[in-house]
Amino acid sequence: MVVRLLGLVLGLLSLLIGVVSPLLRTLSPLIGLLRLILRLLHLALDLLHLTLRLLSPLIGLLSLTLRLLSLTLRLLQLVLGLLSLVLGLPRLVLRLLSSTSSLLGSLPCVVGILLGHTSLVLHALQVPLQLVDRQLNESALVLVALALGSSLTPVDGGLGLL
Repeated sequence: MVVRLLGLVLGLLSLLIGVVSPLLRTLSPLIGLLRLILRLLHLALDLLHLTLRLLSPLIGLLSLTLRLLSLTLRLLQLVLGLLSLVLGLPRLVLRLLSSTSSLLGSLPCVVGILLGHTSLVLHALQVPLQLVDRQLNESALVLVALALGSSLTPVDGGLGLL
């Protein structure tokens, strides 16, 4: 009975192997296909990573180019501003020249008035400066006299030596 039971178990196992074996054989190409798909996805990720590494310097170059273009546009604005100033200068010079003719007519009178006022100020300063000069001369004379007087007085007991 045990042998028979073992025979039945072995029969069931062989039947199970007979059913599972074709399933495993059909799953094997599916597993290979999945392995191929995973390998292709891995290669696609590598390609995307390489593309990203190549695009990063390209984006940097584009950013640098945009900054350079911005600086060029700013320089062009400055040049246009200078050009408008240069083009506006002749009109300004003509206006100045036309207004200076009336100013030049009154210039000798203004210079004369300024020279007159300057002369008065300098004359007013001349008197105090002469007084200060006189005071300095008198002070110098007093100092010289004091120095001479002190050198004539005996210092070392009446011998008159300095």
